[in-house]
Amino acid sequence: PLEVNAIADLFLQRNMVREATTFLLEVLKPDLEEHAMLQTKVLEINLVAFPNVADAILANGMFSHYDKPRIAQLAEKAGLYMRALQHYTELPDIKRVVVNTHAIEPQQFVEYFGTLSPEWALECLKEL
Repeated sequence: PLEVNAIADLFLQRNMVREATTFLLEVLKPDLEEHAMLQTKVLEINLVAFPNVADAILANGMFSHYDKPRIAQLAEKAGLYMRALQHYTELPDIKRVVVNTHAIEPQQFVEYFGTLSPEWALECLKEL
């Protein structure tokens, strides 16, 4: 059997991000815990190279075992602030990102605030 990570790396060494993504998305269709590293990898490479592709992957809810704190950081760097908020779990991180209201759909923003505890929501409102 071929090593999935090695095949993905071969694509990436040749700067074939789209092909690597297509390959990994196919291999990772069964959302398995043992694929956490590969799920993280496909999200990482796309958050750096093609943030809109990473956003679509996350929107489809295809994966659930990836490194969420790592993806939150990369989503924030890529300007995908709503995705970053959906992945951060610490108040200082949330407060840092929440001020980017210019880049977040108002309806999504309102829905996100509804998921926060009243105390955290108040803290975030103080940042705005």
